[in-house]
Amino acid sequence: MRARKSGVALSLVVLTLLLGMAATGHARITRIAVDKVESPYFGGTEFGKTGQYERVSGRAYGELDPKDELNRGIVYVDKAPLNAAGRVEYSVDFAILKPVDMSRGNRTIFYDVVNRGDWRAFATLHVGGNPGNNPAGEKDGGDGFLMKLGYTIVLSGWQGDITPGNNRVAGQFPVATEPGGKPITKLITAEYIVPKTTYTLNLGNEGGRTDARAHPAVPERMGEARLMRRSGPLAPREPIPNSEWSFGRCPDGKNPMTSNVDICYPAGFTTDYAYELVYVAQDPLVMGISFAATRDLISFLRRGRSADNPLFARGEQNAGADPMRHAIGFGRSQSGRYFKDLVHQGFNLDERNRIVFDGILPLISGSRITNTNMEFATPGRVPATLTQHYYSGDQFPFTYATLTDPVSGRTDGWLMRCAQQKACPKVFHMDSGTEAWGARNSLVATDATGQRDLPVPDNVRLYYFAGTQHGPVTKPSQPGLCKNLNNPNPYRETVRALVVAMQDWVASSKTPPPSHFPRASDGLLEAPASLNFPAIPGAPLFDKLGDHYVKDFSVQPPQKVMDKRYVVMVPKVDADGNDVGGVHSTMRQAPLGTYTGWNLRKAGMMENEFCDLQGSYMPFAKTAADRGADPRPSLQERYGSKDAYVAKVEAATVKLVSERFLLPEDAARLIAEALSRDLGF
Repeated sequence: MRARKSGVALSLVVLTLLLGMAATGHARITRIAVDKVESPYFGGTEFGKTGQYERVSGRAYGELDPKDELNRGIVYVDKAPLNAAGRVEYSVDFAILKPVDMSRGNRTIFYDVVNRGDWRAFATLHVGGNPGNNPAGEKDGGDGFLMKLGYTIVLSGWQGDITPGNNRVAGQFPVATEPGGKPITKLITAEYIVPKTTYTLNLGNEGGRTDARAHPAVPERMGEARLMRRSGPLAPREPIPNSEWSFGRCPDGKNPMTSNVDICYPAGFTTDYAYELVYVAQDPLVMGISFAATRDLISFLRRGRSADNPLFARGEQNAGADPMRHAIGFGRSQSGRYFKDLVHQGFNLDERNRIVFDGILPLISGSRITNTNMEFATPGRVPATLTQHYYSGDQFPFTYATLTDPVSGRTDGWLMRCAQQKACPKVFHMDSGTEAWGARNSLVATDATGQRDLPVPDNVRLYYFAGTQHGPVTKPSQPGLCKNLNNPNPYRETVRALVVAMQDWVASSKTPPPSHFPRASDGLLEAPASLNFPAIPGAPLFDKLGDHYVKDFSVQPPQKVMDKRYVVMVPKVDADGNDVGGVHSTMRQAPLGTYTGWNLRKAGMMENEFCDLQGSYMPFAKTAADRGADPRPSLQERYGSKDAYVAKVEAATVKLVSERFLLPEDAARLIAEALSRDLGF
């Protein structure tokens, strides 16, 4: 069956649905513009008991009262343009994937927080299919994991500096100005690394990505700018004379064209340095509106009982019940940090004092939040071990519990505000091995000395996926910047099981699996230099864990406060170099090699520094004769036969299923993969 095209959808929805809500002093969605309804979607595929799905796409328009208590904490909201009613207006793109027959769904919103405008849930949770931004075809839903569970999947824009293209989902937020429309200006620092030599950098460049709006330089103050470089994250800053670079575009390194959103360096920006530009910028967006936009859209979709709500109009239309009983939020990497930030800043409570998200699933976020609700926000950037080392978003608090930090002297916690509001969600905090090394995730569970456990609230579970990388690969390869093969140890199956556990927790109060996270008290955390990592030929241990200090952002570029330091620990490893603590996948329990959360950069690319977001895979030798000086037993020595290896995998699946870290259908698939695997002996 062919999907209905936008013309049909427009006639159904009459272009734009006006909400007609009575004026209040609160934030709200004022208008839903549905551009297209495609029904059925995925080529009419039936997803188990839920049946067919349809897609509703468009834009939501909202406004908020800058004086309301819910919104006063939004940076620059008092400097945003106002409409005739004294409200700040905004809009966000949205996409909804919902059961055609809503009575067959589970009446739960699964909110997929987009990452720099891109969809993430399908790529992370589904087996097969199209992980891109437009999964329209019959097979694009893969195994249909979320659809078979009956979720109504919602995506909406929140990052206001995302540029159009590639079906990205973005937010549209106003530029803040001084009274009378005078531009706001500020001295800021932008940091850059490049994947290959280039002569021009857009000021919004983020590790090679160029799809973020730049903060323009103030033309008459360009002469005050400074360009510096560092040969590593902790190396001293080397000034580059202003005579050697300029604002402008010069793709070939010659004849720069005037621009206040680009810089030209004829000698070339290379892979062997991190660059910092300090300049006077203008025209910041009111980026913190993103939290209010997410809050208000999900609250409206969840509870709006009128034809204006696509989930009600295309659902059961039962005026006595909310369209959705529950809402769960999922965020991967940047999106996971966004969710923690949203809750931390008090946006899980709607205008009628109702909780918005019952549960959240921040995946691979580490101890960090985002650069969203702040002056000259850059939510696409993330403070890391190597890249963007001096950005904010990695300062206290690092924990869900509220506590007083002995280093900064501050009292806070990611759940402090929602606890005051009585609007805290249930939380599954899930990290890969990369977050231990690149996102300082020991601080989530231990104090500033690394020696004492911190309390974990009853509504929070901490899960560490042992020996995984930020985004596991299906087949190991050597990334262009890195020395080692990247890491195939998967965590998808564990996350799928935890999605089911979260649904059970919010819908029926079924207690989820206990936390599995390395802590000080269990002896499974160590200082990086103390790890007893095996002497694998050609594979030295990465021991340059990023230091962590309180940062002084009152100066540009920001500086570390040297007498205010946090101790960061990493998971203990076994004789093979594999993590001991955390949740062990079947691949970790029946290993084919060493799996780490870290990798090293190649020569000419800041050699031996942290290769961001990449882990390592160091395969075992096939036989004893093959392994030479490698101290790790070979596959043949370890398993003896293919049957013994498969038996080990089977035993691992039985254990994981019993612990509720693996679904039975995934266990069967993993056993089948083990049976088809060639061990080479």
